[in-house]
Amino acid sequence: MEYNYNIIEDYDDNIIIKPSTKKRSRLLCEEKNEELNDETEIITLTPKKQRVVNKNLGKNITKDHNKIYDEIKKRFGETKKCTFGHKRGSKTGVKHEGCVDVPIRNFELRGAYISENEVIIETGDGLQGFCKKCSQQRRKARIDKEKLEKKDKTPEEIYELYKKKYDTDLKKCSRCENLKNLCEFNLSIGMECGLHNICKLCSYEYGSSVGDRWIIYMSDGNYKYNKHSENEHDDHIFPLSLGGSNEEINHQLISSVENLKKSNDITHFISVDKINPELLSLRYRNSLTETNDLNDLKIRLNQYVYDDIVFRSKLDNTELYNIYKTYCEKNNLRRDINRAVRKFREYCKLRLNK
Repeated sequence: MEYNYNIIEDYDDNIIIKPSTKKRSRLLCEEKNEELNDETEIITLTPKKQRVVNKNLGKNITKDHNKIYDEIKKRFGETKKCTFGHKRGSKTGVKHEGCVDVPIRNFELRGAYISENEVIIETGDGLQGFCKKCSQQRRKARIDKEKLEKKDKTPEEIYELYKKKYDTDLKKCSRCENLKNLCEFNLSIGMECGLHNICKLCSYEYGSSVGDRWIIYMSDGNYKYNKHSENEHDDHIFPLSLGGSNEEINHQLISSVENLKKSNDITHFISVDKINPELLSLRYRNSLTETNDLNDLKIRLNQYVYDDIVFRSKLDNTELYNIYKTYCEKNNLRRDINRAVRKFREYCKLRLNK
């Protein structure tokens, strides 16, 4: 549970906090009790809890999004107001700009899901309180703030900051779920805790599997840049996970920092009609004619890619083997087809529960 603090004064490391008019605030004060009045409540705050990563993180549930957004539209209308930062400001300085009436598909879902083929909305309208654009700007501002605070610190100093904040020298890996020493995690100065959520061993195993993305997405083409430095990343301009091709036209060399910021976002494109169809694999290009909205395009492509994966998951091993064999011959790939079938089954079991 979090509390809103209204700080009156700071005595050394102790904080005196004035009670809110609506609800009594909490405070930390082990000394200076004589400075407080009768209306002030004194408690001892426990160290901040480590963030628990949702087990559903990374699992593809976008197959339900169209149906959920359609239901929200039916109940609450086509738009929702985003006034982030207008009333009380924001710690990051981000403030919604432009028209406050924003299409509902420009909001992330919250507490809305499909159960037994029925749309469930647990609270409110099933949408986040602020639009995706504000969310992205807010996240970038928070990351930049953390980087600025930690950029000159040594690994040992960051470990000490973690210990002080969370009162422990152990961290739970969100992948293997084991408690490990802090030194077993790579630094991530853009994160509040200063460390990656995945341990070094799991990061290595995951990184080794990135080359297997062809098994999942079966993108057209077989191109790879020859990097000239360790800091360069061979980036796909249009993400493979959204139907991007693996042809030369969809490749660019960018810095590792730029690539990690980019993720699988497509909002860097000016508009849908400015996207070169050749950036996408042939079977997904028609999607560019179905909508003029970038967020809607992303939802549609997520759905189409998901449907393609589900279709293959229902094939038997012989049929799947023949599909991968044909794909490799067409794209001039020399791959272990039996391994591809096995890896695809493992992926479906992990991500699709099949």
